[in-house]
Amino acid sequence: PSRMHLVRHAPALALLFVAIPASATPWCDLPQPHPVDAAFAVALERSGGVTADMRDAQGLAYEGWDNELNRLYRAVMQQFGNGPRRDALRQAQRAWLAWDDAEAVSDIAQQEDNGTAGPIAVADQSIARRRSRACTLYLMLEDPSTTP
Repeated sequence: PSRMHLVRHAPALALLFVAIPASATPWCDLPQPHPVDAAFAVALERSGGVTADMRDAQGLAYEGWDNELNRLYRAVMQQFGNGPRRDALRQAQRAWLAWDDAEAVSDIAQQEDNGTAGPIAVADQSIARRRSRACTLYLMLEDPSTTP
């Protein structure tokens, strides 16, 4: 397909990303889906493709991954104790949060002409960033078998 064809159909393509069950993708190379992904997949299936219900499912997934991200950050900070590793992680997390804010602004700008599919794509990108950062923190744990 031509580039113009893809641009014209961007809203429909954005919906395809949401339609793929989150549990179909392993998180952090674990054998089972993360509970947040599993709940998201169920909520998306129940949405029946209704935009408002899809957005509700995304809101729950965003909240779940944000909570998981914060929980893992606290666990790693506690594990590191006081010292340079803890200070470096705090600095990295602050930089990640600033980057995430900038990415969200960019995502919104990129999707502003995509109607109701725009916010769905923006939310998916925001969820994906939290999911990825949570994995990074999870891998920092000395004994990751204690979570999730």
